[in-house]
Amino acid sequence: MNNFTFTQDNCKEETTSTWLISVMQFGLKINFFKPLESFKLKMKKVKYSVYQKLITTMMSIVIGCETTKDINEKLGVEKLTANIFDMDRVPDQSQINLLLTRFDSDSINQLQDIHHTLFIEHSNSISSQHKVVVDCDQTGLIANGKTFELAEKGYFSKKKNQSGYQLAAAFTGKHSETVAMSLDSGNSHCTDHYDDLLKSILSKYREQLLNGNLILRTDSGFGSSDNIEKLLSTPKLKFVTKAYSTVKAKNLAKNIPYSEYIKADKAAWVYEFSVENGLRYIIVQTLSKKGNLKYSLLITNISSKEMNAVELFHFYNERQTIEAFFKMAKNVYHIKNLRTKKFFGIYGFLWLVFITHNLISCFKSTVLYETELYDVGVGALVKKVGNIKGFVKRTSKGIIVNIPPLTKLSKIIADALSRPQYTQLSFDI
Repeated sequence: MNNFTFTQDNCKEETTSTWLISVMQFGLKINFFKPLESFKLKMKKVKYSVYQKLITTMMSIVIGCETTKDINEKLGVEKLTANIFDMDRVPDQSQINLLLTRFDSDSINQLQDIHHTLFIEHSNSISSQHKVVVDCDQTGLIANGKTFELAEKGYFSKKKNQSGYQLAAAFTGKHSETVAMSLDSGNSHCTDHYDDLLKSILSKYREQLLNGNLILRTDSGFGSSDNIEKLLSTPKLKFVTKAYSTVKAKNLAKNIPYSEYIKADKAAWVYEFSVENGLRYIIVQTLSKKGNLKYSLLITNISSKEMNAVELFHFYNERQTIEAFFKMAKNVYHIKNLRTKKFFGIYGFLWLVFITHNLISCFKSTVLYETELYDVGVGALVKKVGNIKGFVKRTSKGIIVNIPPLTKLSKIIADALSRPQYTQLSFDI
């Protein structure tokens, strides 16, 4: 019979999440975290600084923590990543909870400014010489419970009689970058912060606007006549929006013969009216799964030379990228799991998500460019690459992270990380 000896000696090799260490080291290398060092918050430092707690929160987003409780389990073992930020280990969940509950309106303004600064310095879309398309939309975050600050009953897609918050955002799908954001109570309308969103977008894309290369694409919630006037009053801004009222579209469609429609898709037809005051109006007729005809109205100042009615129909439908981002943010960054019941804590965490997402997008476009992982979604990267462990070897000449080529995915990420841009840590296969 075999004899077994059990011991508590630490004889295991040190490991690290390949995904986490590579993203966070990349951020350090490009000075992405520098603006966070000057973040001011009335919070006494015992062992960890406010900066280190902000970094830990971003780590939890990168590695896909569902709640702050996950920090203890998922980040507690990440010694190497903690070390590069001058920590022996990351602060536990109670420290992060305390950070979030201390956020106030000034904290939100600071995070918004930090997001803007980092966007100007590191955005790929802002340096683009081609057209930049920015989508605006709103999504609900459910928060049932009397103790959630400023949570109110409102409209939540496919959910009735719910309370929570409304997150309005601007997003550029081609470059997968968060552009702007605002949070409000559940009964707020997306247009309540439209002026702020628009101001933030225009302040980032001054050159594109000047060259006529900025296109704003919004859903019907932003399609009121007042909002359209605001867009028209901005020189050289191009836009396409769905009209706020579906009743108007249905009434206009009554006088259009079926033969005048142009087929745009399997179950969609378009009809364009004459140009009026520089605006094009396009009726979209769609056949639902139940066999009913539905009507909507697209309004744009993009000329027919650039896009005809059918092209504009398909171009508008590409705004699904922001809807995909919301879905990903809820299921990968887990923003649907509110980290605190304090309104500014929730708001601040969302800003950190938006900042962290842009870091990941920058990492993808730089480190993973021309690899098989370049077109892989963030969800797959967090869940699949995030599970790949590297073995840490500390030497007098530096730190080596060895990634065993156990799978094709392991070899791809190892090859990407071993390329010349990494000089602080060495990644080996």
